[in-house]
Amino acid sequence: MTTTTATFATKSEAQIIASALDNATYHLGHGECSRPEYTVRKIRNGTGYEIYAKYSYYAGTFNRKQNGAICAETAYRA
Repeated sequence: MTTTTATFATKSEAQIIASALDNATYHLGHGECSRPEYTVRKIRNGTGYEIYAKYSYYAGTFNRKQNGAICAETAYRA
């Protein structure tokens, strides 16, 4: 399955979506110890911005989400 990374033209536009994700209801998955931390980052060798999600898990948790840029589906669901 291919996912498209959500990209934004300005940092303020990305920050609005990141703030909405921070305020949304989040259900912890198996092994997660807290909700993801969302930060806005400039795309390397690009002109836009992306929202980076950092996940925190308890030790020994298998099949966990990888840290990285969020997909367009997640960004526009907020």
